[in-house]
Amino acid sequence: MKAVMMMAVAMMIAGCGRTPPPRPIEVKTQVVEVQVSVACPDPAERTRLRAGRPARLADRPMPATARERVAQTAAQLGRYEAPGGWADQVDAALDRCQLLN
Repeated sequence: MKAVMMMAVAMMIAGCGRTPPPRPIEVKTQVVEVQVSVACPDPAERTRLRAGRPARLADRPMPATARERVAQTAAQLGRYEAPGGWADQVDAALDRCQLLN
């Protein structure tokens, strides 16, 4: 009986020396906004812009006179700079890209 009592006391003392049980794990959810790289402009728009680009003057035959050359150059500049022209279309595509990023 004495041995059983000593065992019980030893077990109680051993229990006091233990580390406390770990605290429960706390889970926190956090939303983080991350910028994502996108093809800018997207492939369909890039194809459309390339197709609408005015042809290079260097790829055309040289006009016979300087006056014709000036007229051809002015017309080409108009295709680029006219309202809604190719330059405006490219600017709009790039502006949309910056809004996404």
